[in-house]
Amino acid sequence: MPADPFDVLELPRHASLAQARAQYRRLALRHHPDRNPGDRSATERFRRILAAYRRIASGEVRAAERTPPPAPNPDRYGCARCGDSFPFPEACPRCGVALRDRSSGKMAAAADPAVEAMIAELEARPAPPEVDPLERLPVPAMIVGACLAMAVLLYQLGPVGPALLCVGFSAYVAALELHRRAAMAVQ
Repeated sequence: MPADPFDVLELPRHASLAQARAQYRRLALRHHPDRNPGDRSATERFRRILAAYRRIASGEVRAAERTPPPAPNPDRYGCARCGDSFPFPEACPRCGVALRDRSSGKMAAAADPAVEAMIAELEARPAPPEVDPLERLPVPAMIVGACLAMAVLLYQLGPVGPALLCVGFSAYVAALELHRRAAMAVQ
């Protein structure tokens, strides 16, 4: 196993990349083979210092320190009746039996009563009242408003032709909506 690059460069573990670069330059100048012509071990020391700096600069050392936490075991909980396995301690959807923790053999934890009470309360609420579609703002009215706004913007920018097309389209959509409402009122 290679030596710890922070120990080779004589740096603390929390040293920044700039500090590592400065320390590398100091040590490289001190241990460079050209500066130590009679010392045979200078080349090896210089290579170790260079390798340590490269490991720190590449981010390899910091990435190794930031390993993600282990993922949940997908087969941790199992059904005693059918043998299926699940990642979370709930009841088996096939059998309805409480699951067992495969690592300890104990029954999985029961559902949280506060969560069960909240689910029951949500299911007991009455459905929202139906709103008459004529009372809501219909989509065609929004289209008409958007087209008229775009027509005003285009007219102010200068091109009159596209502005008139937008006004015409909005009038067409408004007429269709009025016709639809009249037909719904007759029924």
